[in-house]
Amino acid sequence: MKLLYYSTAYYSDHGGKIQAIEFYEQLKKNQNLSVRLFPEKKQRVQSLKNSSWKTRLKKNSFFQLVSFYRRNEQYLKGIIHSLRDFQPDVLVMQMDSNFLQIKKIKKEFPNLFICTQINGSHFDEIYKNIILRNFLLKKQSEAYNLADLNIFVSEPSRKSIMAEKLNLQRDVIVYNGVDLSKFFPIQQNIYLRKKYNLSSASLILGYVGTLDPHKKIDDLLKVFRKVNGIYPNTNLVIIGDGPDLERLKNLAVQLNIKSHIHFLGWKDHNEINDYLNCFDIAIHHSANIYMSPLKIMEYSAVGLAIIAPNIPAVNDIFEDREDVIISKGIENLELEIKELIENTDLRRRLQSNSELLERIRSKFTWKAYSEKILKNIEDRRTQKEAS
Repeated sequence: MKLLYYSTAYYSDHGGKIQAIEFYEQLKKNQNLSVRLFPEKKQRVQSLKNSSWKTRLKKNSFFQLVSFYRRNEQYLKGIIHSLRDFQPDVLVMQMDSNFLQIKKIKKEFPNLFICTQINGSHFDEIYKNIILRNFLLKKQSEAYNLADLNIFVSEPSRKSIMAEKLNLQRDVIVYNGVDLSKFFPIQQNIYLRKKYNLSSASLILGYVGTLDPHKKIDDLLKVFRKVNGIYPNTNLVIIGDGPDLERLKNLAVQLNIKSHIHFLGWKDHNEINDYLNCFDIAIHHSANIYMSPLKIMEYSAVGLAIIAPNIPAVNDIFEDREDVIISKGIENLELEIKELIENTDLRRRLQSNSELLERIRSKFTWKAYSEKILKNIEDRRTQKEAS
């Protein structure tokens, strides 16, 4: 089977990049596939960064509409050319906000099997204030209705995007995975703290992720100030970059906890395992309801005591207080952190959960993720041929 993988996130700096890279690597290993990636290299586009007025412009409802249609033109000529050249049996599209392209591709290639990977709707985040939002939400479900198979990462995402057009045979859920060759516990890890100038004697809380306002890291800093006031031997390590970084640094100063917080910035994904092995407790306290956080899988593979967000994808995979502590909300986060600090038996039990690791190994690796998608593609193609 010839498969073309179309992903603009492959070249991005957010979690979708990891999904794209890991999925494509698994596709290349499959001897039954002839695979090609599109685009083959990142296309340069004019960037709007590093300016307050440009930040405000991005939030403007009319500008967002222009940006949205611009995204739907980007790469369109290139993907059509690549489809003509490669002539694949299957096109897998890791969706940006470019869903209008599905109709145009289907018109040009009516017999092409199109499978989408949908991590969420951009109208919930970057295009939240877009003019004509309800009209475009309808267009979104209509576009995915034209696809042969849609892969969602959570039930809320599937339900909200497809609405009345939901088809359980076509619209399926496959949770994200982890590469266990990249994320694993390092037993003798004292040298890592020394390497990264982190105290070997302190108890380290850690967070990894893009620093966006909706991640509520400001709430984490405020809770940490209270925790640190009781347990002065604690430190908070934050790995990641994003539009909220400078505000968070200023907040740490205002809260008088700057000396106990380490903003380490963006790190290459291949370095993250070393940093995670410096953590005692990993925190990912908040996530939008439609998400399937990659970091919870990675934290689990390393063997950390975890505070996880209370969202369906987490509740479906993890048992509260057996695998992770599922946070009951920001008003409870202080108590949840305190319990993991004081209750060393609970913390160590969560850190050495062999049953959870085996579950991840068998069901939630990127290999398992790719196999589930390919199986769904095979089944849907068979159904189409039979009908």
